[in-house]
Amino acid sequence: MPEIESKQSVASLQRLSYLLVIFFCYVSVSPAIRVFLVGANAMSNLYEAAITVVPDLLFAIIFVLSLLFYVKNEKFKLTLFDRIVLFYFFFNLVYGTIISGTPSVAMRGFRLTYFPVIFYFIGRLYFREKTGMSSKTTNFLFLGLLTQGVLAIVFYFMGFETYFLKITHNVQLSYFIPRMGGFILTPVCFGTLMSLTGGYFFYRLLSGKSAWNYLFIALCWTCVFLSVSRGPIMAFFIGFILLTIIFKAWKKALIALVIIFAASAIWSYILTGSFNIIGWLFSSTVDTIGLGEGITRVELWRRSWHSFLQRPYGFGLGHAGAMANRFFKGTTVPAAVYTTDGWFLKLACETGIPGLLSYFTLCFYYLALAKRNLAKQMNTLVPFVFVLFLMVNAICVVSNTFDFYPVIGLVWLLMGYSINIIEQQ
Repeated sequence: MPEIESKQSVASLQRLSYLLVIFFCYVSVSPAIRVFLVGANAMSNLYEAAITVVPDLLFAIIFVLSLLFYVKNEKFKLTLFDRIVLFYFFFNLVYGTIISGTPSVAMRGFRLTYFPVIFYFIGRLYFREKTGMSSKTTNFLFLGLLTQGVLAIVFYFMGFETYFLKITHNVQLSYFIPRMGGFILTPVCFGTLMSLTGGYFFYRLLSGKSAWNYLFIALCWTCVFLSVSRGPIMAFFIGFILLTIIFKAWKKALIALVIIFAASAIWSYILTGSFNIIGWLFSSTVDTIGLGEGITRVELWRRSWHSFLQRPYGFGLGHAGAMANRFFKGTTVPAAVYTTDGWFLKLACETGIPGLLSYFTLCFYYLALAKRNLAKQMNTLVPFVFVLFLMVNAICVVSNTFDFYPVIGLVWLLMGYSINIIEQQ
């Protein structure tokens, strides 16, 4: 009987893995699908509603199957880190809702930032599997994202992205070249997704896998470079350096670095007839880090810091970041409407110093736990997820990365996988 139950358990996890791959691959193209089929306006009929809610329906199926699996099978024992994640989740939900004064907006803020944390516990359901299913699921996930990146490059040069921008009536800023937003239609979010995907294939390369990964890295880097998003570019190189140090595969890293710079030079010259974009990316990043005058993001940071000093206990869930900018800009409702370009400042303004402390506790504990186990887990996902988490936090300095759906759900899922591996050891 236990053997039958074990086979049933494996089959259930396999179905869950298939659905996770489908979900993350679909939601990262759903903005383009939605715009193409029904336009950019709010849904106004049953057909438009059906197209719009597909990602939510997919998640509902995943959630129900995960819940059934949890009920029917052996429960994973809550670790200290699990409890820290739960505290971070519930504290910011309850405290943020109480001080917001607007429950409807608070729920929107919850859905944007804290709802994806559920994927961490979905990842923890794999705590007993011995077949490498979590690693296989991760590989298929990133292969799916790589495929999207390749298609995004093709569509970019065929002019499809310009077509989508016309439909949505958006004006995409150009920094020497039109910025690539992929099927997410947002350069920063797309650049982040491709930066993390490139980091995964670099990890695969350094851990002794196929030389095809050089090509995959070049394709991912092309997407990151054409997004002209400085946060993802900076994070890519942070991940590149850290993974190189961890694996000490200096020759492979040097070859990959040559490919990256060659690709940058080729695309820069093809698209602009010069190499100015490379110099601009470097100088602009330095100016931003140095809080230079006249830089839009730096000005937003200054305003956000001023908002934080006004209410260090927070404005409430949904009263900072994208939700505040959407619902409260130009109103008298207390809100930090300029916290759209820096997640740590957004969190500080939303749930204040207590919210920041809840996240920093989670962050530092996970990094310490993963770092302590790196040497024993070199052949697992742990080194990659450790670096991935650092990359995401680096982007958080300049962007609201933990509000990037579906990017952050994928990060939480992989953190759950890595905790399983550490606990098995």
